Amino acid sequence: MSEIERIYAIMNILYQKSIVKNEELEEKFNASSVTIRRDLGKLQKEGLIVRFRGGAMLAKSKLGHEPSLDERECENLQQKRMIGITAANLVEKGDIVALDIGSTTMEIAKALRSHENITVFTSSLPIANIFYNTNVKVYLVGGLLKQKELCLGGPIARSVIRQYHFDKFFLGAAGIDQNGSITDFDIDEVETKKVFIERSEKVILAADSGKMGKTSFIEVASYPAVCTLITDGEANFPMRKKLQERGMEVIIADAFRKSPHK
Repeated sequence: MSEIERIYAIMNILYQKSIVKNEELEEKFNASSVTIRRDLGKLQKEGLIVRFRGGAMLAKSKLGHEPSLDERECENLQQKRMIGITAANLVEKGDIVALDIGSTTMEIAKALRSHENITVFTSSLPIANIFYNTNVKVYLVGGLLKQKELCLGGPIARSVIRQYHFDKFFLGAAGIDQNGSITDFDIDEVETKKVFIERSEKVILAADSGKMGKTSFIEVASYPAVCTLITDGEANFPMRKKLQERGMEVIIADAFRKSPHK
């Protein structure tokens, strides 16, 4: 395991437990006390953790923690619904679409229920379930079940994704900064997102205004790999303008937008 992989893994442990002892990390990663102290020192320097004698705890920083799927479903719900309808309007007959995990992409799935002659790939069990009893052809990517997010990941999932090509990939994320850097919390989920991006003709970030200007732990991608952002009208205007100046297409979802497929 490389240093960066070990540091990512340490942060994932802290997101789950909030506090960890050095001895536990030494045993888990088969690493020396010097190595673990060095890793923790780097994380403390970045303001991500607070160290104490023999251990470390997650800092109250801009990263916070990843809310559960249930919690995220309730946040900015109206904005996410508008984004979902706007995103669905970009999908054409015959498209092979990949939908990322997450609460915003769930709203895209709901808006796609009445579409016909499209194929959807996803690693999210809740998203696959949304298409029950519809005419949408759905492929659920196999892999390791992640209980918290109810999604499938790991090397098996990524090997399956690499076998396909997608017309559009609707990406979810924890945040996007003014330079177009898109970030998220979980290293395994980020690796899966990256494979979807590699295999997609067009990548569209669906992110409500609450994600604008936010930075999480791991970079997923940036412009031009992600060419389009769909957000709501409350998104920071100077930031929207800066992203457009960099070349990213920014689409604003509004309450009056209706799906022609309903």
